[in-house]
Amino acid sequence: MTTQLDSSIGLKKETTFGTAVTVDHFFEFNSEDFAWDPNWEQSKGQRYGRRSDASDRRVLTKSAVAGSLETDLLAKGMGALMEAALGSASSTVASAPAYQQLFTQAVNDFPPSYTIQKGIPLLGGAMSAHTFKGMVCSGFELTLGNAGVPTLKFNFVGKDVDTSTAFQVPSYIASNSELSFVNAAITIGGTLTVPTTTALATVTGGAAADIRDINFTYDNGLDGNGFNIGGAGKRTRPPAYGLRTGKGTMTAEFDAVTLRDAYLNQSDLALVLTFQDLSRQIITTYYPTFQLVLPNIRLEGEIPKANGGDVVTQSIGYTMFDNRVNQPIYVAIVTPETAI
Repeated sequence: MTTQLDSSIGLKKETTFGTAVTVDHFFEFNSEDFAWDPNWEQSKGQRYGRRSDASDRRVLTKSAVAGSLETDLLAKGMGALMEAALGSASSTVASAPAYQQLFTQAVNDFPPSYTIQKGIPLLGGAMSAHTFKGMVCSGFELTLGNAGVPTLKFNFVGKDVDTSTAFQVPSYIASNSELSFVNAAITIGGTLTVPTTTALATVTGGAAADIRDINFTYDNGLDGNGFNIGGAGKRTRPPAYGLRTGKGTMTAEFDAVTLRDAYLNQSDLALVLTFQDLSRQIITTYYPTFQLVLPNIRLEGEIPKANGGDVVTQSIGYTMFDNRVNQPIYVAIVTPETAI
């Protein structure tokens, strides 16, 4: 028997686009909205005696699936989702048993595809499994509110859904923990050394104003095509990467003119946002870490405004760019997990 608390989300990378595999990565999630997305056409043909649309003239012409998954930022288990989001991934021993996972933009046409199964409990009954095939990540969103828990939202589009695949009972990563505002550090500007397969990014001379909150949205620019003849109205190929973009906003207290001047001068800046749990040592100087690195951003901020005697803040937008030297985005994760 189940209760209404027993919902689940599982994921696994596919070998062939749209061919389901048994999910084996399971996530604690805050919300999800995976759904079938059909397109129906109704005949417009005129007929003597017709007064309303006829049910036998309504036909399915195209179908797809789409949805998103939001999870708190955890010390373990984020790698599979980040690989889906960025496409290129590696896992390397940094100092055993500490591993560093490094994620960058894929350079081929197609992102990896995944099978995602969500289990929804029937009221007073068993689990109802919905298995989504050919799921490709269109992008992700990272949000850190003031004194809050950071969240990651991953957006997917896909090929099909079936309800005949058996429900896979979840198994979760042991000894996991949440990262939070307490674990966060941010650096803007300075001289950046980008992360490698075994070392996190470092910054010399960088600084940050008092940042209250920050968010970042990354979009893979996937094309909406692939609905070809012979595909029964479903995608016959994965969506292809387009121009990938990244944008965000942050709120900063006005304690220095650094960010204001960088906005006015349109200066090239690096942004490094790091969450590191120093209370859970993996070995020596290695701790559970999630690090977002944007080597080149430009600010789209504002001139500070008087705030009626309260602390003056700046709402600062920023955009990710390619500086033709580094990758536009890196995500580095330090973890005791031996595989992504």
